[in-house]
Amino acid sequence: MIVLDTSVFVDAIIPFRKDRHELASGVIDLISEKGLELYEPKLLIVELSGILIRFKTIDTVKEHIESILTFINILNYHELHEISLEVALSTGCRAIDAFFIACAKRTDSILISNDELQVLNARRAGVKSFYLLKEFETIRQELGIS
Repeated sequence: MIVLDTSVFVDAIIPFRKDRHELASGVIDLISEKGLELYEPKLLIVELSGILIRFKTIDTVKEHIESILTFINILNYHELHEISLEVALSTGCRAIDAFFIACAKRTDSILISNDELQVLNARRAGVKSFYLLKEFETIRQELGIS
């Protein structure tokens, strides 16, 4: 089971940098090919929409969100609040990061992110996590792909 940070979705959707886009798209493809379960905090919808609207039309943003929602499992705020608070208190991380880390903890998932600080905080919180930009091969191994 996997939690992808918003940064991975953003890099997959908007090719600011070719290397980041290829890694993000690649890891999403691997997850899809393996039929792995994806879990996300409901806050993903708000955060991703807020970023995408800076670069895309509202209709395109809604299409992206609707498409993503068809292949992820959403955890609501109330399911993650207490764990998020514990994560924030134990790591000092940003609130949004605490929700993604809490989602991984709650679902016993690994967290994959393009945010290195978030990965470090997730590890401090006891969550197996990977920094996609530097650990793609390790992620492939973790997913059982040689």
